[in-house]
Amino acid sequence: MTHGSAPRIAVIGGQVAALHKARQAGFDIVWVHGPHELDRSGLELVAEAHLTDYRDPQAVADLLAAVHRHRPLARVVSMIEDGLESAAAATTALGLPGTGLDTVRVLQDKLAFRELLADRGIEGVAARLGHDEADIRAFVAEFGPTVIKPRYGSGSLGVRLVPGPDEVAGVAAWAAEFGLHTFVMEQYLRGPEFSVEAFSFAGEHVVVAHTAKEKLESFVEVGHVQPADLDADTTSRIEELVSRMLDAVGVQDGPSHTEVIVTADGPRLVESHNRRGGDRIADLVHEVYGIDIDALAFLWYAGRTAPVAPRPARGGGAIRFLTAPPGIVESVTGTDEVRADPQVVAVQVSVAPGDTVAPIAWSYDRSGLLIVRGASAGEARERARELAARITIETRPDAEPGAPRPIAAVAPRPERLLGTTPPSAHRRS
Repeated sequence: MTHGSAPRIAVIGGQVAALHKARQAGFDIVWVHGPHELDRSGLELVAEAHLTDYRDPQAVADLLAAVHRHRPLARVVSMIEDGLESAAAATTALGLPGTGLDTVRVLQDKLAFRELLADRGIEGVAARLGHDEADIRAFVAEFGPTVIKPRYGSGSLGVRLVPGPDEVAGVAAWAAEFGLHTFVMEQYLRGPEFSVEAFSFAGEHVVVAHTAKEKLESFVEVGHVQPADLDADTTSRIEELVSRMLDAVGVQDGPSHTEVIVTADGPRLVESHNRRGGDRIADLVHEVYGIDIDALAFLWYAGRTAPVAPRPARGGGAIRFLTAPPGIVESVTGTDEVRADPQVVAVQVSVAPGDTVAPIAWSYDRSGLLIVRGASAGEARERARELAARITIETRPDAEPGAPRPIAAVAPRPERLLGTTPPSAHRRS
């Protein structure tokens, strides 16, 4: 479906809802998606659809170079994590406005991110690459409690805390068992965690929301709340830190999602992404602040909006994730009752009888979520907890649980996540 002289935008991956917003902003859409993930209803909204491995940056850049020669593109974007590098590769190769490959690679490479912050004098959280028990032991001896994580990754997959020397051997054995050949070791940051939802307008960074988080010991998030309970001084320090970081990495336009821990020494960065927050955080922003981040992005890319100012919260909102004991799902009850509650915005249950529930090792092991509104953040949070408890997911132990799943079995790009060089090749002489 075309509109004659309408500007053309390539959208990498993503859901049909984003296509509607791109159309509403006046774009003709070139949609690049995976053939096995495609929602065919989106085909009615696009001028062209190209089915390929959209997670392959070079393949997408080559494809869009041919598309661009035939009829020029104004931009290449992705609203999802798995499409960001491909969108950036095409943006850089075609010389288009937008976030380029250098910026995305720094944001996705957790070690490069730490090194850039240290080089720019923004922050000095110690971080090094590790490959085995000796590396972890040396880092813990120098810096104390340590977090190990994949150099590239998301959703808390493969993240482990090493509280002290006594736990090093166990964590190293876990990393070897799960095939984590290369990992980043970072100083453990102690304190509550928040995320900063921002939008950049030609280098002007506007924070549209702060999100408070609740996490399990595995670092997997089980709750989000807006607005976050932050005093004015802490808010100011967080926003200044995030703004300096976005300048340093080169984010100029569009949404960003940055995780921050408020330590006893002040806010410290965890990581950042040049996209809106996942886990339905964007829905929470829309509910609480009235800002549709995806719609704003397409309007900004189309030159149809001026920069927006931060808005006051309209009450509070909370997301609560559903969890269940590991095993085979026998029944799910309470969903209809919870969905009928007037404070509930959305309910999503991702398991059904017969499905297997795994121990929670990353975000995709959760069993669903609900979004709740309230007169305040506190009311929304407590109501979300109460309603989540009314959804009961009964499981029975798996008769053949087998060995724990290796990360390669669940990661979308295991070779990138795990590292491929045997540890022995990295040993220092």
